[in-house]
Amino acid sequence: KSSIMKVVNGVDLVIVEIGGTVGDIESLPFLEAIRQLKADVGRENVLYIHLTLIPFITGAKELKTKPTQHSVQKLREIGIQPDILLCRTSKRISDSIKKKIALFCNVEPEAVIEARDVQIIYEVPLEFKQEKLDRVICSKLGLSYKENDALKDWKSKVVERALRPKHIVRIAVVGKYVELLDAYKSIYEALWHAGIYHD
Repeated sequence: KSSIMKVVNGVDLVIVEIGGTVGDIESLPFLEAIRQLKADVGRENVLYIHLTLIPFITGAKELKTKPTQHSVQKLREIGIQPDILLCRTSKRISDSIKKKIALFCNVEPEAVIEARDVQIIYEVPLEFKQEKLDRVICSKLGLSYKENDALKDWKSKVVERALRPKHIVRIAVVGKYVELLDAYKSIYEALWHAGIYHD
């Protein structure tokens, strides 16, 4: 908690990410710290966003909401009520499923945000904008919201170029562990970003 408070001077918003799975003993001290933070700085100054999974069961041909309900239940047991749910999914989430999740997780239907799988990670901000996540966050934090086209350049200069580049360059990477993609992740990412920039 003190680490969070050290960075608040001179900034308007602090984003704190806690990884792991709710209920794992390793994350409990961190979850307790952000639970206490709400009491320290005021509930109007803290927003809990919970990333959860809505798996698609192929055999049943349906999305299952129980994992999300259980995850939220675990959070509530330790005193954290999520304000917004980001629901990872491979399929579109219908309004009826969003309403069901909202009802059983105690959030407003507009705070159930679809986080559908995308081709590249750079599409995620566009998807969240379409789901009105920015509007919901501003509303819940009491911030003024102004509609804009700030992601227009992002779409054209990053996403479109990444998905449909004008040129193709073949690059060989030689190394001891090339079969392990993560071993040279920084090199691959640097080449990827350079490719986006140069179309």
